[in-house]
Amino acid sequence: MDKFDYIDSIILALRGTTGINYQSCVGEVLGRYYNSIGKTYEMPDYYGGDQKNDGWVVEDALFYQIFAPTRLKESLRKEIQTKFEDDLKALFKIVYEDAKWNGKVKNFIFIVNTMDNNLPHDSERFFEGVANVLALKYSVDFKYSVVNTDYIRGILEAIDDIEILKSISSALRVKQLIDYNAITEKTIIDLIGDIAGNIHTKFLKPISTSSYERVSSTKKIDINGLEERRAIIEEGILHLDVVESAVNTINQDILYENKFERVKSHIIDRYKELSIDLDGPELYDSIIEDILKYASHRNAVEFPARLLVIYVFDKCDIFKKE
Repeated sequence: MDKFDYIDSIILALRGTTGINYQSCVGEVLGRYYNSIGKTYEMPDYYGGDQKNDGWVVEDALFYQIFAPTRLKESLRKEIQTKFEDDLKALFKIVYEDAKWNGKVKNFIFIVNTMDNNLPHDSERFFEGVANVLALKYSVDFKYSVVNTDYIRGILEAIDDIEILKSISSALRVKQLIDYNAITEKTIIDLIGDIAGNIHTKFLKPISTSSYERVSSTKKIDINGLEERRAIIEEGILHLDVVESAVNTINQDILYENKFERVKSHIIDRYKELSIDLDGPELYDSIIEDILKYASHRNAVEFPARLLVIYVFDKCDIFKKE
């Protein structure tokens, strides 16, 4: 397991959590992160009254407020605005009028669990208006931001020690829920997306000669009874530079040490399973169909998916060698 596994499983778990449970889980992440960089993170007991402080970094006067609705409504945008304004006004009164929480707010981060959705738009700059009114009223300068669970992903990605990610996974009871198949499926789609982007770039700025060096010979096509697919395979090999570039890019992801190896292993495993009953063009087509089932827009990714299979074919990882 690598960083990607832990981070993805934690984020998936958070997005499916609501109310106090979400607040508690986010607190686990923030507490372990700030402790790892030598800062003090405190999370007041919400049952005893948090005084508009769902958690704060003492040294930075950084305050978190967390909003996790039990279900998303059409009125979510208005709910977020109302909650942000009420909480920030109450926090400033407690800090600057009642002299609580060390008497200063330097940063306010409002986290909303939007589950799998993006944050609603703020075209009228509502949050900025609320912040400006309070800054003027109390004669202070402070930063603010309204974020969703993607903010927590950024926090997790900043953690270098994988043991801390393991401890967070354990605390959130998600370590045992990691779905390796789902991770591989997402990686396949990511890789196909990178290949598609490279195809677009290549044909906008044509490359006179391919930088890809072919591995297999034309005999491999004959040996595997793929004469009917020869033209498609030979044409694909001419464009495998776009796949090689995508593989190099995806392998540079420091969060995920073996991204392409997982994709390749998946294709090899499916080849082994399918080759028990199939061979020749039917086997070749079935492998591609297996990859395409992960895509939501088949027509847009069919060509890059074919190139991916041809790339693994040419590297002699699937089908009989010469």
